[in-house]
Amino acid sequence: MIVANLILAVAAAGGILAKKQPNIILLLSDDQDVRMNSLEYMPILQKHLGEEGTKFEKHYVTTAICCPSRVSILKGQFAHNTNFTDVGPPTGGFDLFLENKLDEEYLPVWLQRAGYSTNYIGKFINGYGVPNHKKQPKGWDTFDALVNPWIYDFYHPVFARNGNEPKHYPGIHQVDVVREKALNVLTKVTKDEKPFFLYLAPSAPHTTVTLPENDPDTPDLSKIKLTETIPADRHKDLFPHEKIPRIPSFNSANVDGKPKYIAKLPLLNQTTIDTLDHWYRQRLRNLQSVDELLGSVIEFLTESGELDNTYIFYSTDNGYHIGLHRLNAGKTTPYEDDVNVPFYVRGPGVAKGKVRQDVNSHTDIAPTFLKIAGAKQSAYPFDGEPIPIFEHDVEDKNRETLGVEFWRPLVPEYYSIPFAEDNTYRSLRVNGDGYSYLYTVWCTGHRELYDHTKDPYQLENVYSKASRNLVNRLDALLVAIHDCKGVKCQKPWNTLLPGVKNLGEALKSKYDGFFATQKKLIIRQCLAYYDVGNEVIVQNTENDLDYLTSGKDGLELSEVKKGTQQPLVLQEGSAELKVATPKKKKSRKPKVSTVNTGHKIIEGDIESYGVPLTEQEIQLANHPHAYDYD
Repeated sequence: MIVANLILAVAAAGGILAKKQPNIILLLSDDQDVRMNSLEYMPILQKHLGEEGTKFEKHYVTTAICCPSRVSILKGQFAHNTNFTDVGPPTGGFDLFLENKLDEEYLPVWLQRAGYSTNYIGKFINGYGVPNHKKQPKGWDTFDALVNPWIYDFYHPVFARNGNEPKHYPGIHQVDVVREKALNVLTKVTKDEKPFFLYLAPSAPHTTVTLPENDPDTPDLSKIKLTETIPADRHKDLFPHEKIPRIPSFNSANVDGKPKYIAKLPLLNQTTIDTLDHWYRQRLRNLQSVDELLGSVIEFLTESGELDNTYIFYSTDNGYHIGLHRLNAGKTTPYEDDVNVPFYVRGPGVAKGKVRQDVNSHTDIAPTFLKIAGAKQSAYPFDGEPIPIFEHDVEDKNRETLGVEFWRPLVPEYYSIPFAEDNTYRSLRVNGDGYSYLYTVWCTGHRELYDHTKDPYQLENVYSKASRNLVNRLDALLVAIHDCKGVKCQKPWNTLLPGVKNLGEALKSKYDGFFATQKKLIIRQCLAYYDVGNEVIVQNTENDLDYLTSGKDGLELSEVKKGTQQPLVLQEGSAELKVATPKKKKSRKPKVSTVNTGHKIIEGDIESYGVPLTEQEIQLANHPHAYDYD
């Protein structure tokens, strides 16, 4: 059958193909930071991907929340082109993903057409649950997804495999279930002549989210509990003295120039800091299971003889902050902590032990995988382009600009803060030769500009005192990229000012007059969704406030009751996760190794431990308000 919108090129490309097309594995953690040093606590990752592969230090997400970011991975597009901007209805969630037919032309479909076996294990998109578990996204030979509303309940993992009835794996940590399922898939696919794509997506180290267990008839979203992440029991006592790195942005003494939801915050008190340090330790502990998962996969590939023909990628869906800029815990800001994420790769032709400074993003992952597979697609233009992962690839220093975009309130995970709804923004992240900027336009009319060469922790907003010539160029660049598609996203200067390739060239004085006549972007209202009409383009001499229609500046902090710091500090090692074992549920008691002694830690087949959900669990999961947090 001829598929009109896919052009396959399965011949050898650049010498990267061995006896068969190479295998591809993506291991994606959930909410992992770079700037708080979490990677330093993953020795298996450092050994097998850091020393045996290449690390990209300037890899970014373009929307700092899970579902839109994960869709960008699969589609190779910005969220403003997928119009998938949240974790749930009406602008996100699993049902919308299918309704909008986003699964008809995306990564696994293209890889299947290129001859790959495609396999998914773990968190897919929020909202995949008991009521819709039989609906399967296209393109997957194996689809074994975590089931809502237990995606972030680490000792209550529930999976549905290929649309079959969901099963709970009592007493086994979620990442260990992903690990065992991955080994089962690898056992099968390595016996096949087909190359394979394996996407592994555990939820660690995401915050734990639990719903009320005693009221399945009327679950109340206000009763959802967000607590520290829960590691596997064998890791619960590790790192007893570690604390959040006290970098300059930690509990910042000065937050002038920040958006109101930060500028109005008091300093974190010591009780809050102690609790956040505990959260930090729990995150490091939970990442140990992810690290061991990676080790088990590599050990299996080594023993099966597939390692040398396999590309292994490691990343996360978005970054994370704890205690930075006075915020408690979460993501969704435009700051480096939330958008700069881990990105490692090893495989044939990839340099060993190399650290690269190429600028790239999650929109580049799908094009990269297709290049490895020797395949192309023509359904729509990619907003991204292949990442230069090979040792012989030359850095494109003109690829320096990325757009970061967001359209929903901030959701602090420890305690609420005032003005969190004012979190709609458009940002530019520019990493060039000798310069580095973050420029953000907010829905309140506020603007921020940080010079990373002088201020890597984004402490001083220099917008008001920056050169107008610089600001004019950044405004013009943001206008060019805010609705970009395809190559315009990759090379915005080509359409903005032909002949100019980067900001450094554009800053030449001969262009001052041109950029003085260009326009700027204004976001009229703080909407929780993407509305093209809400983002207006005006002359750069006009006043932002004249275009805002929100009307009110918000309440003062003293008038807001919900923003107080009232944390519950858990004693070290005392965190308990209540795993209810209903009377009618019979299950095998898992025998779990207490140390990582090999690539398997569960005795026997993991599927023998799976048990059906109880009637009470099904009743809870079927309630429309039983929806997982992001």
